[in-house]
Amino acid sequence: MSFSVKNSDDDEILAQINIIPLVDVSLVLLIIFIVTVNHILTPSIRIKLPQSSNASNSSDIQNMNVSVTSEGVIYLDNDIVTVKELKGRVGKLHQENPERGLVLNVDKAVYFQRVVDILDAINELGIAKLDIRTIKN
Repeated sequence: MSFSVKNSDDDEILAQINIIPLVDVSLVLLIIFIVTVNHILTPSIRIKLPQSSNASNSSDIQNMNVSVTSEGVIYLDNDIVTVKELKGRVGKLHQENPERGLVLNVDKAVYFQRVVDILDAINELGIAKLDIRTIKN
């Protein structure tokens, strides 16, 4: 009995990388990132602004932002504050830069007394530049 060894090209090991699964996974990760980045970058303070026919789109980075949610929670930039703390912190920021304005973002469902309390505190500080933010209808 004689044994013969066949030399064929089918027994060779292919040393290639299949990149199609890598591209598929990369595209799925890119899609997930694109979908979720919008939720990451949106501000966490949810406010439904009142409508006005004369609303303007003035945005100045130097302005202090005071926001009041529908529950009556007051935010100075992104920090929760009381009216007393708001007065102290805004007063300190106003002393550092008197040219700095204040933007008031108030939810349309807030009781007006809460807005009056905030306006009284701001008025006592002597801030001349006050912008009450609304959306154009």
